[in-house]
Amino acid sequence: MAARVRGDLVLHPVALVGLAVLLLNDHLLKAAAPGPVTGKLSDVAGLAFFPFLLLAAREVVLRRAPTPRSACVTAVLTAAVFAAVKLSGAARDIYAGVVGVLRYPVDAVVAGAGAPVAVLIQPDPGDVLAVVACAAVVLVVRRRDDVVARRPRAAAAAR
Repeated sequence: MAARVRGDLVLHPVALVGLAVLLLNDHLLKAAAPGPVTGKLSDVAGLAFFPFLLLAAREVVLRRAPTPRSACVTAVLTAAVFAAVKLSGAARDIYAGVVGVLRYPVDAVVAGAGAPVAVLIQPDPGDVLAVVACAAVVLVVRRRDDVVARRPRAAAAAR
């Protein structure tokens, strides 16, 4: 088995599927079939992907491998911010502005935007149910730790 690379958790199949579904849904499916299904699909895919991205970034910056505890913290933080944005007008306004500023360089190059534009967020308290997708990162990190913990025992038993 190849050595781990810092931040490689973002390349886990669960994270990549979440990202692929999010991009496909937001750039193709929503235009072809706008409605509650494509809206919920974006929420679930994004909430499945984003904690992996945060945890990978944490690993790169802090040079510490993900642990089940750090995965739980990342999942809870992601879920809390998502819920706040969906349930609070003030949080929604702040988030929309910040994301608009972060997107601006790409929007300027791709669409010729002259200034940052706040993103549009539909306030839907029912979307908060999608936060269960954040648990995927915890399950993956726990399983990864279990596999690593079993490896030395399996090698010793083979001798």
